[in-house]
Amino acid sequence: MAINVQRVLNLTVFTFFSLVLFLSIILTPADAIYQCYITQRLTNIFIITGGYVVTFILAVLIYTTRIYTNRTVLSGIPKAWIPVEREDVGKSVRRLVKEGLAHSAIIAYQARPRDIAADGHDFTGYESLLVDYDNPPWGQVEHPGWSSPSCPDLPDLPYRTVVQELPHLIEAKAVSLAPPDPIFTATQRALHAPFPETEESIPDTRVVEVLRRPISMGLRGYLQHLTALNVVDPPEIGMEFVALYERARFSTRELHEAEFRTLMHVFAELLRGMKVLDPQILDEVRGGGSSQAESESLIGPSDEEGETDTVDSYGDSEAMSRGRSNSLRPSNASTWDGARQGRWSPVWSRRSEAQRTLAPPRTPSMRSLRRVQSNVSGSSGGSVIRLVETRSPTDLPYAYNVGSSSRVDDSPKPQEENDDDATPSVDTLFPKTDPAVDGEECLHDCASCTVKYPAKFDVDQEDTMYGNINGWSTHVLVATGKTDWVRDVADEEGSVMEAIEKGGLVPSNGKLKLSASNMPVPDEYHYHDAGKQPTTVLLLPRFTIVDHVTPQLAPDLIKYFVNRSPTTTTPLVGGNNNNNDESEQQQQQQPSTEEQQQQQEEEEENITDIQSLTSLRSRPSPHSAVILLCSHRTRDARCGQSAPLLRKEFERHLRHLGLYRDMDDERPGGVGIYFINHVGGHKYAANVIIYRRRDFEWYKKTEGTEEEEGAAQGIWLARVRPQDCENIVRYTVLQGKVVKPGEQLRGGFDRERGVTSW
Repeated sequence: MAINVQRVLNLTVFTFFSLVLFLSIILTPADAIYQCYITQRLTNIFIITGGYVVTFILAVLIYTTRIYTNRTVLSGIPKAWIPVEREDVGKSVRRLVKEGLAHSAIIAYQARPRDIAADGHDFTGYESLLVDYDNPPWGQVEHPGWSSPSCPDLPDLPYRTVVQELPHLIEAKAVSLAPPDPIFTATQRALHAPFPETEESIPDTRVVEVLRRPISMGLRGYLQHLTALNVVDPPEIGMEFVALYERARFSTRELHEAEFRTLMHVFAELLRGMKVLDPQILDEVRGGGSSQAESESLIGPSDEEGETDTVDSYGDSEAMSRGRSNSLRPSNASTWDGARQGRWSPVWSRRSEAQRTLAPPRTPSMRSLRRVQSNVSGSSGGSVIRLVETRSPTDLPYAYNVGSSSRVDDSPKPQEENDDDATPSVDTLFPKTDPAVDGEECLHDCASCTVKYPAKFDVDQEDTMYGNINGWSTHVLVATGKTDWVRDVADEEGSVMEAIEKGGLVPSNGKLKLSASNMPVPDEYHYHDAGKQPTTVLLLPRFTIVDHVTPQLAPDLIKYFVNRSPTTTTPLVGGNNNNNDESEQQQQQQPSTEEQQQQQEEEEENITDIQSLTSLRSRPSPHSAVILLCSHRTRDARCGQSAPLLRKEFERHLRHLGLYRDMDDERPGGVGIYFINHVGGHKYAANVIIYRRRDFEWYKKTEGTEEEEGAAQGIWLARVRPQDCENIVRYTVLQGKVVKPGEQLRGGFDRERGVTSW
């Protein structure tokens, strides 16, 4: 083993100097002790010795403690937790840590792809959480064969299901071009001469037989057949569509969105280019000759293998562009006369002459004119695409049936396909005040109002807020006796809101809007444990109060009361749904006295039935109207500021009219004012929702029908200021009119007219 000279020298030098140091330290006390010994001062000897011994002991303890502390700290690295809690760091450091964590959480949340439309208005008060709808931070997310749920025009659409429907739509379009049967039309006109408006158009079944696609014929051969009849124009569009269709239909790779839109664009051009048969061909189809030599069919009879002969192979690029002279070139011995009799080939349906003359053929193609019902569709609820009538050359000839009707943006978006189903505009949803009718007061705000918002009360005045609300069918107000709640009322432990929201209770009559309110709770509420406290629930637009609702009885509330309640789209008896004929029919079909008695007996039986099924009991709300104010201060401080001020002004104007009703006032009629939790759109504060009956003196009627119909209108206003309250009471609450629709109307419903903003 080799000797490490450097180590030996270091040890020797260290030992030597340590010994010198020790002798130097001992020299001073040794000399002092020696002097004391010579002078016979023995006490000083003990004092000096004791002092040095104590100093030595303290030095050893300090050194030992330092070694132990260092080793303990080093052994704790790394730590099992992050020392950033309030107990670990100071206030300033803790604040910086919280800001950093919040910033990281925002980045993580914004970077995760999601359906932005589902967010609604949840983040309107948090600018850092808002996402650019057109350019989200995660970019464009696309899965082959399926459209994105956030796609504006094709949400969650399976491409393959649509592709499988396209041959049926082409056949439906072709069959729809068949002209009316001249014999049937002439006979019908003779029979209905005094009533020309009763005429019906029956297609010529002889032409339909020619335009239909046999079961055994593929799409390529069928388009060749239509091209031969000059139905497809230009012929090249058929070749292009077949190439794209076969690639999409039979490829092992699913389509991307761009490829699907290209296919549908060509498909739209194909449908737009399809035209009626030329008169010469039409004459030949209807009986241009009876001899086999004069005219022969385009589709031959079956051979021994059961296959069907066609005119030419579609693989030839000239097949789609040849003229009419070639289209009638014989391929076998069948004649047009034979085709008229349904004997072109075994795949053609055979009907008697009477059936073909007096009734339109009941084929899948004819059914697809109304709604395509494909046998190969993957949708269990029917076809996902259907034909529609176009009003301009830019309109698409088809529409989707995925959720609400969608359309492909391969051309500029046309106007609404059905004006009757269009959402009413901001000026037509509710009547607007007119100075000529309502007086000049409707143009001016309240002059006697002294209540003002705080100086820093700022709301958005630029956005167009009409229509940007989610529709609802039933509004449930749960009494809590509080004016402010946790951020999400469904997190109130042991509450009815938690039982409904987190219990998965979904009504069968439409979407439920759930709100906590400051309605007073019953006395029994305070004598029960949390989770078993009974409370009161107000159902709107039904205007019904359900008493003693507990979280355990929430399923009964939904099943026996919400599901059986009228909704925001339930028409009122005698209402005007913008159709005079319907109104006249409703007036003619109004029930007689006996029928009313029978209906009343059935309602009493239903009430008795409900009473035997649940312990919940209901009673009509005594109010003629209800004003709901958002006071959710935890969600937005502006709501906590505005709600009490608006309530004060509404109360002042309603008291003057004798219509104000406080929480404990059960007199019939009048207007109740309640605070509710977050309703969305805090940047448009203050939000006010008004439910009103169409007759404020409903309680004076003896029939009792008005009591059951509930609210006729639900008017949602925003940007309401205290000086607006007078006109809102005078015109909106009492008359159902809106004073400032362009500035304050967010949406609502009118059951009497049958319109909603969603």
